Amino acid sequence: MGLNFPHHPDIPLAAPPLAEVICQVRFPPILRIAREEPSEFQEHIRARFPLLDIEQGVVVKFPASASGGAPSAEVPPRVFRFGSEDSRTFVALAVDFYALSTQRYTHWADFAADLALVQAAVEAVYRPAHATRIGLRFINRFTPQGAHCATMSEVLALFRPELTALFHTDAWSQPASLVTQLNLPDDQAMLTLRTAFSDAEEEPFFLLDFDYYEEGRLDFDKLVERCDNYHRVIYNAFRWSLRESSLTRFGPEV
Repeated sequence: MGLNFPHHPDIPLAAPPLAEVICQVRFPPILRIAREEPSEFQEHIRARFPLLDIEQGVVVKFPASASGGAPSAEVPPRVFRFGSEDSRTFVALAVDFYALSTQRYTHWADFAADLALVQAAVEAVYRPAHATRIGLRFINRFTPQGAHCATMSEVLALFRPELTALFHTDAWSQPASLVTQLNLPDDQAMLTLRTAFSDAEEEPFFLLDFDYYEEGRLDFDKLVERCDNYHRVIYNAFRWSLRESSLTRFGPEV
């Protein structure tokens, strides 16, 4: 049996709690991406993503024991990062994946439009045979300031008790940190729901992280429509996680 979150219409928020939204598409390695500069790909997306940064790291491996020989260095494939004018939305292109990420999420329609642009460019220039993994991730970060709450206890009260049960016990006071992960099968896909809490930083936070993905031999055909379905599942899970009255904290634009 798959997921059964109640359906909710997608309501734009004036102040969404999203820290980052990421869509990553993996495919069999394409050596052309490693061998040449992606100038043709850049021309397809340059009007929307005019900035460019090239990441080239070095991985140093040390032997497991003192007699294991000298350390070795490996140079991983380059990652080309194309950025929007405000440096808040990026496209990453590597030999075996591309990804779209934003730290300035407005509404799904805007993100889906960027995804359609990037997907069309990848198909036009590189023509991958198929995808091996398609994933969509929404990372929500809740703080007292962002949720218009006076205390962290008020922030935790915004969520269903199933997600905050470990905070409600006489056995201990509020923990310093907490991380949970729940893997939920949904037919051929998987929803990973992570929660995290910390009050060790300057401002305490509660994290609600949804990662919905499929793996296998996946057609590129209608990829954006496929991600529309991923988003629908994630949004319904997000709305289920909040108490009914909590959405008003983030300025719903009905």
